[in-house]
Amino acid sequence: MIYAPVSIIAVYIAINILLPRFIYPGKYLALLGMVVGLTTLYFSIAWLISILFAALSQPVPYHELPVSFRWFQPVRYGIGFPLTSTILVIIIKLFKNFHLKQREHEHLLRQKINTELQLLKTRFRPEFLYNALQHISYLILDQPVESPSILLKLSELLSYVLYENEKEAVPLDNELDILKTFLILKKTFHPGAYVIQFNKQVESKHLFISPLLLLSIVENCLDNLYQNGEQQIFLNLIIKTIDNELHFQLECKGNNENNLQSPEHYNRLLESLKRIELLCEGRKSADLFSENGTTYLILVLNLNEISSFREKVNEMPILA
Repeated sequence: MIYAPVSIIAVYIAINILLPRFIYPGKYLALLGMVVGLTTLYFSIAWLISILFAALSQPVPYHELPVSFRWFQPVRYGIGFPLTSTILVIIIKLFKNFHLKQREHEHLLRQKINTELQLLKTRFRPEFLYNALQHISYLILDQPVESPSILLKLSELLSYVLYENEKEAVPLDNELDILKTFLILKKTFHPGAYVIQFNKQVESKHLFISPLLLLSIVENCLDNLYQNGEQQIFLNLIIKTIDNELHFQLECKGNNENNLQSPEHYNRLLESLKRIELLCEGRKSADLFSENGTTYLILVLNLNEISSFREKVNEMPILA
């Protein structure tokens, strides 16, 4: 116990001097010199403690004591214990800092995923809603009989956007129903502009998905790839589930093959898909390509994987 101050001093210096001033900046040569100097200091302190302890407890002079007491004690408690304590404290501190950085990285990843998804989801709203209100005003004047049903479908879409968007996940059937409603509104607002086929084969009723995910993909595809209102757009959607996997395939083609999407619009949609891939922890899940004037988008999502990953990152504590 009388040598405990030596180890305490060694631990204090390791945490407050060696780590911040030498190890973190990577000054390893200076660290080696510092350790040699500190070892000499620790040995000297332990040697002085041995002399004082011998003077107080031993009846014979210090130089007549056994060599094991005069030298072994100072070497053991002045070099062995302090160096061991220093190394252990540094390793523990480095491991703790690495763990905290990993948790901070995961927390930042969670924030990035949420931000990117919100950007993806909100892109379709302003322009679509503005156009929807314009078209409804025309329908009220020209087709008053059909206006109530269209207004009801638009209210369903708005309700979904406003209230479901804040949820972590919604039933897959709800997302597909609102996607179908959106496509009906598109056809109504642009008669003759869209030829749409919607094939759905959903086996499970207990699958969940991030709200507005599929809806925003379809809207971004329609707006980004084909913006010329004069051409007719053929859209084929194939959605099916196999076990817990969602297979989403979109085929989009304009009747004017010379009027294909610009690289800017194509890259914008590609960036949207990269945001979705964040949910799959880096797993390659999306494919986008064009062939013979048709744009193909294939997306495979493991819905359980999305749910578990979102739960995992949301359970992480927010670091100060």
